[in-house]
Amino acid sequence: FSLMYNVHGGLKMNRLKDLSEDRDLKQTEIAKILNISEDVYSNYENGRSLMSIEVAVKFADFFHLSLDYLLNLSKHKILKSSKTFSKEECAKTLFGFRKQNGLSQTQISKVLNIPQRTYSSYEHGDRTIPLEFLFNFALNFNVSLDYLTNRKEEKNI
Repeated sequence: FSLMYNVHGGLKMNRLKDLSEDRDLKQTEIAKILNISEDVYSNYENGRSLMSIEVAVKFADFFHLSLDYLLNLSKHKILKSSKTFSKEECAKTLFGFRKQNGLSQTQISKVLNIPQRTYSSYEHGDRTIPLEFLFNFALNFNVSLDYLTNRKEEKNI
């Protein structure tokens, strides 16, 4: 996966640098597009910190990429989404997925190895949903990150 642990224990998104270089964009330019500092973007690119889901969606939207491709869950690169990311809609999708699959919050939290109350806070929109959580959810339940973030209708990766 492109989301890998680096020596500092953080997660690294290997495709960020490759995608930027393919377009001949410098870190400064990408940072400006994402409305973050160059240092923050450099930390993302080098695996010192993990971007938020909002920044990951903004990056994917700029490059017309699927989040599944960006995080190396899929080889299908292109996704043009006209939908705007909303943490409220993402929370509703988590709730809907759980209900459609007859799962309890406790069952999901056990699979993902997180406290049930943490999962509940994501599902109710009380807490920002981390990218790492959505990545693990996608892996464990074989569902697309683009589906979870409402960027596409199909559940499949």
